[in-house]
Amino acid sequence: MPRFGIYLPNVGWDTLPSPAELGDYAVAAEQLGFDSVWVEDRFLHRRLGILEALTTLTFVASRTERIQLGTSILLINLRNPLQLAKTLSTLDYLSGGRVVVGASLGGSPEEYQLAGVHMKTRVTRFVETIKAMRSLWGQGPLDTESRFFKPTELPMDPSPVQRRIPVWIGGKVEPVFNRVATLGDGWLASSTTGAEDFARGWTKIQEHAVTAGRDLQVLMPAKFSYIHIEDSTEKALAVLTERLPKYYAFPYDVARFTLYGPPARCVEQAQRLLDAGVQTLIFSTVSHDRTQLERLAQEVLPQLGRLSTRSK
Repeated sequence: MPRFGIYLPNVGWDTLPSPAELGDYAVAAEQLGFDSVWVEDRFLHRRLGILEALTTLTFVASRTERIQLGTSILLINLRNPLQLAKTLSTLDYLSGGRVVVGASLGGSPEEYQLAGVHMKTRVTRFVETIKAMRSLWGQGPLDTESRFFKPTELPMDPSPVQRRIPVWIGGKVEPVFNRVATLGDGWLASSTTGAEDFARGWTKIQEHAVTAGRDLQVLMPAKFSYIHIEDSTEKALAVLTERLPKYYAFPYDVARFTLYGPPARCVEQAQRLLDAGVQTLIFSTVSHDRTQLERLAQEVLPQLGRLSTRSK
């Protein structure tokens, strides 16, 4: 059965939610049956207010009980790996083992510069940060000489509740597919990865994983997609067309890459992604209006669950 997630409104598409609205949104998502909640991660943005990712997840962890807490996508290169490992292990401890780390190179040149990180080192730093965090979590020693981090015998307590905090790697180029297969616990594809692109990418990841001797069952194929539900297809498309350029610095093909329109149309679009191999589908609305959350849970997800069951 597919699993479904929803982005928390930590991006101020219209305005940022109040603390009460944010907490109530997470509680509603849990009560409506979503499997996970997710947050964007940006330190600086020219046009939008954005709440810090891990602070937001810690806040909603205290209001929820079972729902997974995910980052999409966490900019791990812009954070100190020791501090980041400690924050994530503490969040996993306080939430009872609910953390999923979606991570990628990410970040703007300005953010890299202000964080004091050279962009030329971003691939090496990314790989070594993941390895360093796992070592600090007691999940194995650093297996190679690191340019940036030194091994330590000092314990990190608390260690994560989970035996292994899942790290889902984002991106859609060949080197990313290899990193997912050899280093990650899953692939978290972007909103600009269509169904055909996803199917091709997931096939390549599986091929790399087999070559590396990985168990395919431990790798999660996941993707996030923007969605807006309206009885009018044109109105739904207009909402996304107006809002998404506020976040992206490049032209975003809203009609091609988003899910929009009446519930039946959204079901059809989402089902194509599930048929392409997506097992965790994460939806992102462009508002903190809970009407979208409720319509998605009540008018779209039940149909996807039934269709997926029939296809097996």
